[in-house]
Amino acid sequence: MRFGDRQTSVRRHVGVGCAIIATLVTGIVMGMTFHLDTAEAQASRSFSGGTGLIMNYVKPDATEDFEAVMRKLGDALHQSDNPERVRQAEGWKIYRAQEPGPSNSVLYVWFVDPTVSGADYAVSQILNEAFPAEVQALYEAFSNSFAGGQAMVNLDLVVGF
Repeated sequence: MRFGDRQTSVRRHVGVGCAIIATLVTGIVMGMTFHLDTAEAQASRSFSGGTGLIMNYVKPDATEDFEAVMRKLGDALHQSDNPERVRQAEGWKIYRAQEPGPSNSVLYVWFVDPTVSGADYAVSQILNEAFPAEVQALYEAFSNSFAGGQAMVNLDLVVGF
C-alpha cells in the first residue's frame, strides 16, 4: 500500500467516525425532544439514502434480550438464501453507546453503509423469514426491550475527506 493510499484510507475512517459521533449526539438530542416510532409500528423499514442509521433506545434491564435478538437477526441475514438479505448483512453494523441515553436508556445504533436500496430492514420481517416458529417470542423480546422506540435517519454524503 502506498503512503497516499494509506492516508486516504485513514482519512475515510476518521470521517466515518466523526459522522457516527455527530449522529449519536443528534440522536440523543432527537430522543429527548421528538416522538420516536415504536417498535410495534414498523410495518416496513427502507432507507432512501446511501447510508442509514437507526437509533434504538433500550431499557437498561433489557439489553441482554435486545442483544440476543440482534444475534438472531444476524443469523437470519447470514443464513438467508435471499441475496438481498446477504447484502444487507454486509453493510449492517450494530453499536452500543458508552454514554447513557435519554431517561438513562441504552442507545444502540444500527449503522448501515451501504444500504440496500428498496430492501426491508424491519426486524420482524427478517426474523419471520428465517425463524417462523420463533418469531413471536423473538419479536416480543425485541419490542419489550424498548425504552423510547427508534429513530431512523437517512444520510447522504456531503463531503468526503
